[in-house]
Amino acid sequence: MKNEEFEIIRRILGGETQEYKKLVHNYQAAVYNVLYQMLHQHTEAEELAQDVFVKAYEKLATFNFQSRFFSWIFRIAINTAITHQKKAQRFLQLERLPEDIDHNAGNNEQQMMDKERDVILKKAILRLKETYRAVIVLHYFEQLSYAEIAEVLELPEKKVKSRLYDGRKLLKSMLEKQDFF
Repeated sequence: MKNEEFEIIRRILGGETQEYKKLVHNYQAAVYNVLYQMLHQHTEAEELAQDVFVKAYEKLATFNFQSRFFSWIFRIAINTAITHQKKAQRFLQLERLPEDIDHNAGNNEQQMMDKERDVILKKAILRLKETYRAVIVLHYFEQLSYAEIAEVLELPEKKVKSRLYDGRKLLKSMLEKQDFF
């Protein structure tokens, strides 16, 4: 897939701009998912996903063919999410619930408890510093390996492991304070 993507990128850079649709098609869902996990807002994730693909297209000439395209575009997505959050001061608006939680759905007590736990977990993740949130989202929600996370975040693998460990400890501490366990 890597060589095939490199060929697509070379064709795009050579003027066959319609080829970009293939890259968008291949990574649209993954980019949306990483943005959603970072922001927990559907509308913002959708809008920013479009921005990510526009940025990637505009900067495609800077792609170095040393890493995989998915690593490169995930890095753009994470940077876009972090920048967006800083501008919107998301860290100060933690009271707001993620829009995908419907508190009226389902009468089952267990479902309600699961949804409540989900809200608490998402709020706790949003409270993490973005360096920790990024590794947690990429590892647990996007199922990336340490090596893949290192590539996306342009960090040594040891640093990824360290941030993941520290992030989990911080998350656990926050959740224990809220009687999550």
